[in-house]
Amino acid sequence: MEDKTYADTFFVLDFDRCLGNTDRFHQILERVITEETSLTAEEIQTGRRLIEEVGKSFDTISFMRKSLKDRGSSTSWLDIQKRFVEQAKKEDVHQPFANELLAMLDKMDIPYGIVTYGGETWQLAKLEAAGFLSIPHIVTNIKEKGELLSGWRRDDGFIIPPALTKDFRPLRVKKIIFLDDKAVSFQDMPEGVVGVHIQDPSGEVLPSQAGTLPAGVTSVTGLKGALELLF
Repeated sequence: MEDKTYADTFFVLDFDRCLGNTDRFHQILERVITEETSLTAEEIQTGRRLIEEVGKSFDTISFMRKSLKDRGSSTSWLDIQKRFVEQAKKEDVHQPFANELLAMLDKMDIPYGIVTYGGETWQLAKLEAAGFLSIPHIVTNIKEKGELLSGWRRDDGFIIPPALTKDFRPLRVKKIIFLDDKAVSFQDMPEGVVGVHIQDPSGEVLPSQAGTLPAGVTSVTGLKGALELLF
């Protein structure tokens, strides 16, 4: 019988700007918020710009909640979220070649999971809108994901936590292939992890993405570049 507790390779996939089109999510949520509340698009865009200019991730939900609370509004996030998910499912919110990458991993029976940084409510809303909630996932507040992966390191490889496996059982693997768009994510990356840095095909580099990559991390252009490199 095949040993389901061991695999040679495990893929750790980032979500924002890797699998999911973060800008499209913001546009959809911004549209829903301005339709359902008194907040304007300009207010949201200004709030986002001020946060992202200092290299942080903008949590639209937290911004919306605080702004509406300050105005004494009774609008519920659950109502906004429902509309957001409904609208997002009508649009293409996946990054180019995201579906091809996932299909390739499924075809080759390579286990994978999503490790995404940010506020849990907003990250889970985007995962639901993208149709990715069925993919094992972890929402973390640790920017240096390499540090997180170091905690999985063992003498003979890695132990993937149950939250990232389809049967919710720990999985022993020999190596990890890690895809992310932010340089800081690769800091403290342990031996045995293959780091693949996903660059935007447009050449744009956001403050949150900028930084020096550790030795051994390979930069590619978009997920198409990752597919060409890895398969």
